[in-house]
Amino acid sequence: MTSKLFVIPMVAGALGAGAVANAAEPTTAEMMQQIQALQAKVQQLETNQQQAVTKADVDATVESVLRDADKQSKLFAMEGFTAGWTDGHFMLGSSDGNFKIMPMITFQLRNNTNFRERGKLTSQTNGNRNDDIQNGFEITRARLEFAGNAFTPDLTYDFSWISGEDTNGNSNSSNLSLENAWIQYRFADQFSFKAGQFKDSIWHEENVQDGEQLAVDRSLVNELLGGGQTDYVQGVNLMYHNGNMRGWVGYHDGYNSDNTNFTDAGGTSAIGVGPTDFGFSGRVEYACMGGYKGYDQFTANGDKEDVVVVGAGVDWSQSNSDNVIFHTADIQWNPAAVHGLSLYAAYLGVYRDFNNPASTPPFGGATDEFYDWGFLLQAGYMVNSQWELFGRFDYTKLDDDSIPASTEDTLMEMTAGVNYYLQSAPWHQHAKVTVDVSWLPYGAGPGGSQPQIGILNNTDDNEIVIRGQFTLQL
Repeated sequence: MTSKLFVIPMVAGALGAGAVANAAEPTTAEMMQQIQALQAKVQQLETNQQQAVTKADVDATVESVLRDADKQSKLFAMEGFTAGWTDGHFMLGSSDGNFKIMPMITFQLRNNTNFRERGKLTSQTNGNRNDDIQNGFEITRARLEFAGNAFTPDLTYDFSWISGEDTNGNSNSSNLSLENAWIQYRFADQFSFKAGQFKDSIWHEENVQDGEQLAVDRSLVNELLGGGQTDYVQGVNLMYHNGNMRGWVGYHDGYNSDNTNFTDAGGTSAIGVGPTDFGFSGRVEYACMGGYKGYDQFTANGDKEDVVVVGAGVDWSQSNSDNVIFHTADIQWNPAAVHGLSLYAAYLGVYRDFNNPASTPPFGGATDEFYDWGFLLQAGYMVNSQWELFGRFDYTKLDDDSIPASTEDTLMEMTAGVNYYLQSAPWHQHAKVTVDVSWLPYGAGPGGSQPQIGILNNTDDNEIVIRGQFTLQL
């Protein structure tokens, strides 16, 4: 760039020469004005040139920074990564569907009020009893679960832990216990293989998730003769699903063998067959109408067509030469003609055969046979998209020879209540409030208390249970 120290004299000389040629010499004031004007123009030229250089430098710097940031971001890029809300759960996975994980939470806060006629023993000497009332809150269930698939959509898994129940299903426990821990591989269009720890799912009432029951909890007959006894098992299953027909058969360590090692450790004291050596179980279901959509819940909330599914299941477990055979048959019908109506009925039976002379079951001789049975009837009706009324009656008939002669062998539970869903379908099961009242005219029977469903130990006398519960599922 030419310095302005040289430009100004040159311009002044040119002006002077022009003035001589014109024979009209400008005044000093006029010369100064012209020089100042030229200085202003030169200054403007210098400023423009400096600005042009600065902009170029800035653009180059910005471009360099962007290139470096792009390189750094590629280090953390997850190609094909997807996340969102699917099937009612949060989901993380790959875009090709080969990997997926769904974290899930179930939370149930419950208030129980229990009234027992003559439920409190006041004298060990003469057996005098007074009426008893118990009330309080409990965290009934707090479950953490992870489910999804790995490497291929055909390889699925489920792992869950629960706080609020011990391994026998009793509430008010601070233990964190393992529930599901299984993998399942679909090796053909209609067949899958399942292995690990899972629910002995021969009972439909037990298969319906805790937060998707109609009542606050499952029925008394289920706890005495059904899923409350079989619980979880460790073993393998062969699964079959073809259109409207599906089922499974399995081999395991015996009923209620969850969280045990390979040695014999299953069974329950109420049934008396245990520790178990092994067990076989299976269930078959047929969707007469509507397929299986809506069958995983008891409510008709969200149903738009008929749902009719019939099912049956059996479990045979053995301990030494003692045997127990659990069995059931059930039907669920949500008729589209009566929108919002849901109906369910089930039969439950337990056959016990004691052949081991060394065994001493608490309910009879060392070699004997017993048969207990019961049934459940249940109905619900959606008043509108958020309010639901329901009622349930279950009946249990215990074998006379398996209990003391002075003990009532016929047990009944009558329950009525209401559900309020904070959101309408399909989000209804994720947040709801349930209130129900149960009346047991003959108490809980010789099996003792069932605190996991709010029932305490009371034989042959009235017992009334009032329960309120908030359920959150994510």
